[in-house]
Amino acid sequence: MICSIYSDKRVPHKRLIALALFMGWFGVVSFLAWTHLVWRDEVRALSLALGGNNIFAMLKGIHGEGHPAIWYLLLRASHALVPRPEVLLLVAIVVAAAAMLILVLRAPFSLLFLTLLLFSPFSMYEYSVMARNYGISMLCVFLFAAFYERHRDRGCLLGVLLFLLANCNVPSSLLVGGLLLFWFVDIFFDETAIRPRNIRIFLYNAALAVLGVTTCFITIFPTFNNAAVLAPSSITFNKLICGIFLPALQFSSASAQLKSGMPWLGWPLTIFMSLILFGSTLGLIRRTGAFVAALTTLVGFSLYFKIVYPGDYRHQALWLVLLICLYWIAAPRTVQETPAYPLRLNPYVSRLSTYGKRLFVLLLLLQLPHCIHKIIRITTDPVTTLSNRVQEESISAILAGHSDLKQAVIMADPDYLVETLPYYVSNPTYLMREQRYGNVVHFTRKAQLELSLGDVLTNARRIREETGMPVVILLSHEANPSLPAQLYQEGYDWEFSTTPEQARAFQLSTHLLKHHFGPVESPDEEYYAYVMDK
Repeated sequence: MICSIYSDKRVPHKRLIALALFMGWFGVVSFLAWTHLVWRDEVRALSLALGGNNIFAMLKGIHGEGHPAIWYLLLRASHALVPRPEVLLLVAIVVAAAAMLILVLRAPFSLLFLTLLLFSPFSMYEYSVMARNYGISMLCVFLFAAFYERHRDRGCLLGVLLFLLANCNVPSSLLVGGLLLFWFVDIFFDETAIRPRNIRIFLYNAALAVLGVTTCFITIFPTFNNAAVLAPSSITFNKLICGIFLPALQFSSASAQLKSGMPWLGWPLTIFMSLILFGSTLGLIRRTGAFVAALTTLVGFSLYFKIVYPGDYRHQALWLVLLICLYWIAAPRTVQETPAYPLRLNPYVSRLSTYGKRLFVLLLLLQLPHCIHKIIRITTDPVTTLSNRVQEESISAILAGHSDLKQAVIMADPDYLVETLPYYVSNPTYLMREQRYGNVVHFTRKAQLELSLGDVLTNARRIREETGMPVVILLSHEANPSLPAQLYQEGYDWEFSTTPEQARAFQLSTHLLKHHFGPVESPDEEYYAYVMDK
């Protein structure tokens, strides 16, 4: 285990070695991105970003989508420069690479610890290969760490960064609150600070941060995806206790692999992982503001995931990014405050700090198996990787292999199967449940919640008559007349039904083009592609 996360100044050419590590990271991430099968959520963001005739129309279009505007603005601007769908992955990699470059060049960490951070799941995949808005949060947080010491007591640069951070995604608002708390406590415990002046500058920057959170709220509410909204669960004493004292129940991704291999561990593992999460903050105990902010945001995220919205790894890892930022700022060479503990407690505080750093390293190490497995699977089985990539592009291959389908209208059930298509083809897409053309689904209760295979056939015939174009139909379930009547639950409130009679009628009017298996990461994107015959 690494005893110290901070750099050893005696290491020669440390910066060159760090840059070499970065280039290794960049090479692996680029390869993973090249083999990555884009998901609906990724392409949906690009479709929204390109909507509208201008930026103002685009901003109006994303109002209520559930994510603030920065990612969409970045995608639209980048697409204006490089008008290709691949710009989606390119922007994600550039943002992540900027964050990692700042980390390796400016952070006061040891080479071993930098290696651990570079090859952690969030930096290697979730915030780089996955083209989502969480990588911008990482970049903003690392910029805050890099500029904090020089700009804490002057200017509004930090406030601007917090404004941007608040508009990356909703959970990042918790990061904004944690960094403001750290900043305020840090001023309070700094004996060298000119407090009236520093507090005044802090308030100016805090106002910018609050404005950012307000802008985020105005952008995402009220949501038009009202069927997809998870109502906050009722607050009970048990939920509060679990949220406050057992964060591992909500931060389950770090221990998921251990549980899958040893399910009998159960509660002992949950308690153990909760102790590691809490213990990871102890390494900051010498910098009171950092310790208070880390502990508060851990509980804050845990309660948010428990009561408001259950978090996936991409949400949970935001707290790890904050912890990295706080350890960065709290590095020994940047400590300015007077210790808040009596001198006789210094040996115990020093020991706790050492144990906390080791637990933080352990927390990061526990997440490596999944990342290593993904890299090994891709690098040792490139044939499978390439065949999966070709299969994901199969809709493009299907249409290219049939000259009469190049202008075909594509419709699907569930409707969201068409959301990935703009990355590969430019065919018009029709959303049956909302009775409109488009490639961004609104998960609204005003849509047609109940749909049958007979309705699909009726819609397809109508579209063909109206447009004169061939119609391709994607279904997540095979039209099989040998099966009894079926009722499938889809999306959030959607139902899809079939009967043997409907399946026979469907088969008489269509023929199967392709059975596409969804990627392992997103098996719900499997579909059967049919084309209307008559």
